[in-house]
This record gives sequence, C-alpha cells and structure tokens, in this order.
Amino acid sequence: MAASLATCLSLLAAPLAHAAEGEIAVTLLGTGTPILNVNRFGMSTLVEAGKQKLLFDAGRGAAIRLHQISMPLRDLDAVFITHLHSDHLTGLPDIYASAPLPTDDGRRTKPLELYGPEGIDSVASGIQTMFVENNRIREGGKEVDHEATSINAHAIAANGGVVYEKDGVVVRAFLVDHGHVHPAYGYRIDYAGRSVVLSGDTTYAPNLVSNAKGTDLLVHCVSVGSRELEAAYPAYVKHFYDYLANPEMVSRILGEARPRDAVLSHISLYSRGNIARATDQEIVERISKNYDGKFVVGQDLMRFVVSSNGVVRTPYQPAQRQLEPIN
Repeated sequence: MAASLATCLSLLAAPLAHAAEGEIAVTLLGTGTPILNVNRFGMSTLVEAGKQKLLFDAGRGAAIRLHQISMPLRDLDAVFITHLHSDHLTGLPDIYASAPLPTDDGRRTKPLELYGPEGIDSVASGIQTMFVENNRIREGGKEVDHEATSINAHAIAANGGVVYEKDGVVVRAFLVDHGHVHPAYGYRIDYAGRSVVLSGDTTYAPNLVSNAKGTDLLVHCVSVGSRELEAAYPAYVKHFYDYLANPEMVSRILGEARPRDAVLSHISLYSRGNIARATDQEIVERISKNYDGKFVVGQDLMRFVVSSNGVVRTPYQPAQRQLEPIN
C-alpha cells in the first residue's frame, strides 16, 4: 500500500512535460457535458503548439485541471470557444478571475484574449461586469494589475477562417452542424507541418471532414444511448442524435477523414428509467464495426503529443484526479 501511494505521489510531484519545438501537445482537461460528473469535467482542451498555449472551450473545472498539470493560468495565450452553450463557458469566469491573482498559477498582467462566435462580446462583458467590485477591491489592495481585468473579445466571421496566427501557429475556425445551434465551430490547429482538429459539438458536417482529412489527431464528440435505450425510447434518443454524432456517425466521419489518431471527448451518455448508460466497451464496439483505424475513448487528463515520431498517447493516471497535486 505504501509503495502504491509513493508511486501516486511521484506521478503528481512532476508536472507534465510541455510541448517541445516542432511538437503539438493536446491535453483533455474536460471530456464531459452539462451533466455533473466528478470524473468528467466540463468540455475543455489545452493545445500547446511550440510556445503557444491555447485553450479550446472552458467548461466546468478547467482552471482546476490546468492546475493539476502545472500549467499556470497566466501562461494561456488565448481562449477559443466553439459555441455558446453553458458547458463550454462555465469555467471561463474562474480563469478570468484567478489568473491575475498573486499566486503560483496567477499574476497575469495583460488582457485575456477570447475568440468565439457572434455574441462572444456579451460573454466577455458579462464576466467583466460580474467581477467589477472584485476587481475594484483587488486593484485597491494592489493584488492585481488593471490590464489583467480586461477581456479582448474577438468575434469569428460568420463562415470562419483563420482566426489566430502567431509564432508559426495557425488556428482556423470552420462551421459544423450542431442542430439548432448557430453558429457552432470546430477548429484546426496547424504548426510545423502537423495538425490537430477539434470537432466541437456536431453531427456529420462536410466542413469537419474536409478540415480533418489526414490530420494527425482528431478530437471528436460522441453521443450515445445504449442499444436497449434506442429500442425502448427511439424518439428520445433521436432528439440528441439530431445534433450530436452517435457512434455510427462517428465511425462514418472517422472513415472519411482517416486521421492518424482520434480521441472521443464531450462524451454524452443517456439513460432513462432502469436502462443503464452505454459502456465504453459498447462505444468502441459500435465505432469499430465500420472503422478500422486508431481511436480511443477520452478521459480527463489524457494527453497526446504529435511529433516526428507520430502521435504518442499518455493515458491519464487516476491518482491525478484523486490527490492534491504537489507543487
């Protein structure tokens, strides 16, 4: 038992290595949905490309997960939002308010750069309004820098396109199909001849397939009711499948895009009455039925490094989510 605890502590004592020059590192900070789940925090993905540290979506608990991998909040270069559903936004106020604080994670001294769909300026304005008195008090106590209390909101053009370009890193937004949610975007990150694509919340979308063709890593959502649930409540399940890809649709998308590797995130699991949620095994079996490429069901704090060696996966360690990290 002591040896096991020592192993867990050693895993937490050392921060995860960050991306090297010419590499893209992807960490799943949150793989969940609006449903409260201590093991799956709200949707959020960290992409490190060279020196750039970019956050895509900021769901519930994003700041905590960043702390767990020893990524200071002050080091985030920009935050990108796929669409304006709450589960992609609720962690943003925490990041905004915590990053300027005089802590090991904080001391941000410049505005937060925020990119997202039309309406992102309202999100930024609302957060700043929420913390007006907090900022006044902390500035008066010389705890935070005034510049760090601002958010620079950048609305993405209706049809997407290049939204960010710095130090050889290019971020493109493209429209996806999230049913009645308009607009909703996916993102493609290119750096040093390597690429990562984030689907955002979507069902089949031609823009997604074209942007993801041959990409090194595709991070894709999945929505699933068990076979038993689909048979018992077809209309209930269809409602979700109309705007989020089910396993069969994920299989089709992966088959057309053929990424070098893929990971499922924003994992929506449905149940009703006494019918249990689908298992990871069922998800894998249903996708594998018509897709023979590499993919994995994502877990919070799972990490991928894209380099000249291909895509290297680092599975999450349960200890990372159960013990307080050691600084």
